[in-house]
Amino acid sequence: MSILPRVTVIVPAFQSEARISSTLHRLERQTFGDFEVIVVNDGSTDRTSAAVRRAMEADPRIRLIEQTRNCGIATARNVGIEVARGELLAFLDDDDLWLSRKLELQVMRFDAARDAAVVSCYSALVDPAGRLLGWRFGGETEGDVYDEMLEWDMISGGSVALVARSALEEVGGFDASLPERADWDLWVRLARRHPFACVPRVLVGYTRRPGSASQSYERMLAQGRSVLAKAQRETPSIRDRRHRALLSRDIFAITFFCLADGQARLAWRYLARSLWTSPGIILRKPRRVGVIFMLVLATVLPAPAYRRVFSVMSRAAFGLRPGMAFDALE
Repeated sequence: MSILPRVTVIVPAFQSEARISSTLHRLERQTFGDFEVIVVNDGSTDRTSAAVRRAMEADPRIRLIEQTRNCGIATARNVGIEVARGELLAFLDDDDLWLSRKLELQVMRFDAARDAAVVSCYSALVDPAGRLLGWRFGGETEGDVYDEMLEWDMISGGSVALVARSALEEVGGFDASLPERADWDLWVRLARRHPFACVPRVLVGYTRRPGSASQSYERMLAQGRSVLAKAQRETPSIRDRRHRALLSRDIFAITFFCLADGQARLAWRYLARSLWTSPGIILRKPRRVGVIFMLVLATVLPAPAYRRVFSVMSRAAFGLRPGMAFDALE
């Protein structure tokens, strides 16, 4: 390990006593070891800090930053960025999972594409027990992805990207006024100026749990509108028709989340809003039509039959088997 670590892993933590020890222990499995870990305790009132200090005794790469009040995940990440020493920055939510070669493969991709500001990968939805839910996230972020990044969050998860620190500081870090969509907003700003690269493999488990921030659908939509409004101000070539189509695609993202969360009736409402706003951007893409098809099946089939069909579709489309442990992907 060098004097200055190549990578800084920033872990925001709030009321994480039950999760943080496991999260930090899993980092010991990374095959790339030249990293430091900065845990930002975002105003927790439980014993999160005590759990981190125990982990620090076993691993000197871990540092703890404490905030006296809860400021939100975007602010916590920015605090970690300020004290980071690595030239590359990774972000790990305290309930998400990494496969052991995550950093190794992404650093290798950075070294092969030295002009890239971000190296992405794929993520898979998992439940709180770390079992695959069958959906895969992420796109092949190669080269100039600005137009497509406006259309959808190709990174798809705060625990996915490895980012060049110099590029991140250039665009200004996470926007704390957009707590549910600060990730997407940052990727849009980075993609406007820099090329991206990708490791086209599932390396991250993105945890969905009841009551998570990403299930606050209307807040997600409101902040998505803010992200797109910012982009339109900074890119005047985004005309009203294109802006309307981008809004439609973002509403469709909520349709998908409702389907993944087992809320088919609510998914239909968001689908109707999306198609009313601008149908073409949805109906021209086969994968988006595929989501609609799965919503139809979730509506008309008994739950056991839908799960069987979905399992077959997930294996065919993503190579994932619902119910299998995420770590089995190693």
